[in-house]
Amino acid sequence: MRWIGLALLTCFVQFFTALSAQAALPPDVEASIKRFIQKSPSVNGLRVEVEFTEPNQLIPACLGGSIEILTPPGVRLWGRSTLQLRCAKASWMVNVPLNIHAYGDYVVASRYLGFGQKIENGDIRVIEGDLTVLPDDVLRNPRAAYERILGKSLQMGMPIGLNDLKESAVIKVGDPVRIQLTGKDFQVSGEGVAQTSGMIGDMVRVRLSDGQVLQGKVLRPGIIGVNME
Repeated sequence: MRWIGLALLTCFVQFFTALSAQAALPPDVEASIKRFIQKSPSVNGLRVEVEFTEPNQLIPACLGGSIEILTPPGVRLWGRSTLQLRCAKASWMVNVPLNIHAYGDYVVASRYLGFGQKIENGDIRVIEGDLTVLPDDVLRNPRAAYERILGKSLQMGMPIGLNDLKESAVIKVGDPVRIQLTGKDFQVSGEGVAQTSGMIGDMVRVRLSDGQVLQGKVLRPGIIGVNME
């Protein structure tokens, strides 16, 4: 019985010794983590707030060494993320779960905007918010939206993403255009007048000087490609 008692006492001593060598995330380590994140290319100089999702997480002691902060392979420091703390001296590594909030300007609809509407002054405005909860393609600069066409309807206050927009017509009815006719072993060019409007990649009709009407693809502003094969 005496031997069992000594064994239990030894186990308790070892347990409390190990526990005392651990501590919640020290304030200086928290501050180092925040500085590490602020310098990350992911946040690109934005105003950042870091939320430690396990604030009472225990960190082993790094006696005689220093704690190194690492980004795990393939991890983006944006939104819900993870950093690693490593102590080479004591041979341990700990994952620290985080929620990173990055605040900056982005573009929203200033009123209801319908499908197919061209974006103009007064249709959009810029507000500040947490970019980590928004789609990656959200517009940061309103100039990127002007003169483009909405590919879906947007309610007032909804963020506008690059994928929500299409180029406006680069060729309009009545525009003079140059036609590139391509056939087997030949390519010629001519001029005509657009009979329909279109964006790059659209099919439009063009009237030639002799009255003939051809259909071709908009290659770029003012240029129509017609395949004769």
